[in-house]
This record gives sequence, C-alpha cells and structure tokens, in this order.
Amino acid sequence: MTLHFWATAQRVNAEELLLIPFDLLPSVADAVRDDIAEVKNIFLHSTGRCGSTLMCKAIETTKEVQAVSEPDMYTSLFEFYQARGFHLTSAEEDDVMMVLRCAHVLLNHYILQSDPSRLVICYKLRGFAIFIADLLQKAVPEAKTIFLYRDLQGYYDSWLSVGFKDSYWKYFLKTALRLDVFFDIPAMLRMEPCLAFLTDNKRLATYPLLRGEPFFTVSSWLLRMQKAYDLIQDDPTKFFHACLRYNELVMHKEHIVLKVLKQLGFDIAPEVGLKMKEVFGRDSQEGTFLKSARRTKGVSGGSWVGVWERNMFSNVIESFQGDVGSSEFILKNTIMG
Repeated sequence: MTLHFWATAQRVNAEELLLIPFDLLPSVADAVRDDIAEVKNIFLHSTGRCGSTLMCKAIETTKEVQAVSEPDMYTSLFEFYQARGFHLTSAEEDDVMMVLRCAHVLLNHYILQSDPSRLVICYKLRGFAIFIADLLQKAVPEAKTIFLYRDLQGYYDSWLSVGFKDSYWKYFLKTALRLDVFFDIPAMLRMEPCLAFLTDNKRLATYPLLRGEPFFTVSSWLLRMQKAYDLIQDDPTKFFHACLRYNELVMHKEHIVLKVLKQLGFDIAPEVGLKMKEVFGRDSQEGTFLKSARRTKGVSGGSWVGVWERNMFSNVIESFQGDVGSSEFILKNTIMG
C-alpha cells in the first residue's frame, strides 16, 4: 500500500471483505497469537497537525520499527463510545475489550507479514483516539505511548490553511459572513457525526459566540490537550512514556526522534540518523489532501492569527475552565532538545 494513511489504502486496495462473528473472534486471534509473541507496540497519540506523519516516517527509517499511519479500528472504537455518551453497560464494555484485544492481535499479525524482521510496530492514531487512550492501554497494557503536540497558533494556522486551501480571503469572507457556521460545520457533521464531540462539547457550553470553523479548530486542540493532561495526572506510568512538541521535532529532527525512541526503551543504531535526516527535507504530507499549500520551497506563509483570533483563543480557553490555561501550554515531562 503506497498511500500515506492506512485506512485510505485499505479502502482503495481491498479486494475481499472477511466477516468474523464475535463469538469466533477469540479463537481466530488465538490461532496467530504465538506468531506475534515478540512484537512490541507503540501508540503515537497527537493533537493533529503537529508532525505526527513526519514522526511516523522518521521512525520507519529504522531497522527495528514499522510505522502504520491511522488504522481505522481505533477511530471506530471512539465513534462507538461517543455515540453512547461514553457510558457503556458492563456487558458492552466486556465486548468492546474483547473485540479490541483480538483485532489488535490480528492487526499486529497482518503488519508483521510485510516485514517479519521489524518486531516493533508503531501505530500513529487519529486525534480522536486520545479520548479512548485509557481503553487502548487497558487492552494493550505493555504498549509504549507517545504524545505529540504543538501550540494553538501553529495548530490553528496549519488546520485552516488546509481547510481554506491557502486562501486567507476565503477564510476571512467565510468566517466574517458566517458561511462556515451555517454551511461548512453542518456539512462536516453530516459527513462525520462524531465531530459533534468537538462542536457541542458540554465543557464549552458557556461559550457565547457562534461556533464556526475558528471555534471548531480551537475546541479540537483544547479538548485533546486537556485529555492528555488528564491522562498524565491519572496514570503517569502509562501516559506518556514520551511527550514531544512539534517545535522540538522540526528543530532537532533525527536527534530528537532517536532520543524519544531511547526513552521508550528502544536503542537504535546512531548511523540510522543519516537516513532519518532525509525525511526532514521534504513535506511528509506530499500527495495527500492534508498537504499544507502554504509551504513553498521550504518556506511557510505568514500566520493568519491576528488580534481577533487571539481574543477568541483566550475566550474559548476561559469558557472551558480547564487545566490548559494558555495557547502555549506545555505538558509535564515534555522532552526538550
């Protein structure tokens, strides 16, 4: 599969669909469990728009680690929980954990077939997976965890550049005329109903202004950062084995990636740094719809964040009344270069 995102590649390349009844799933997983006994896993969580694809590609250059970008299984689990208000009966939770554990075994087995010599598999997850990270860790307790993030201004610029196709005037007119409020956000919710978790979250119920794409983008960042903070507070032994900011990643490149892997317990030969360095010389999103059009010849366009946006950042954060108190919030134990 040559496409960057595994879920997309599955849809494009799939030739046959195999359906396994839930009651047979454990026996199917048991049949291949011994084959993956030596496999180790990394869950790469992120806010999104923070270099997670770049990190994935850098890790992939090693002889020890395979990286898989955005398998759909984990996102589907979030959608299941979100549709039920994050409250399951004990029977439903038992079923979910069984399916998750078995499906994870089967996914490990499938990925291992592509390169049996690389026994560490890193799953780069979509941003939604952070909200069920504790469930993933319960299912795969031995997995190592990474959280990659960036400041709100950089996140905001990066997302809206993609959403408005690098046109500041399109951004300005759509938000000024509230076209995003009345058309774009409803269209997004129809296409992906789970996004309502970000637009209508009860922790932001007191925010008084219209909820267009600027609000949606800030809410997306804030809720993920708060969840990461909560996970660290609740279980610092599991969350996170490494925290890294986008700025550190792009500044220290292969050196910081090797440092992260070492902190996870994987000693990678230093000479791989030369091969890893090549990854940082090109756009990791090239060829995908998430490529930032503002990056030309290695130079990014200026920020779209002005006085109005900064005030909006502050108002949303204040309405949220959480632990993430600023747009430049830094999580505890973040790795520095």
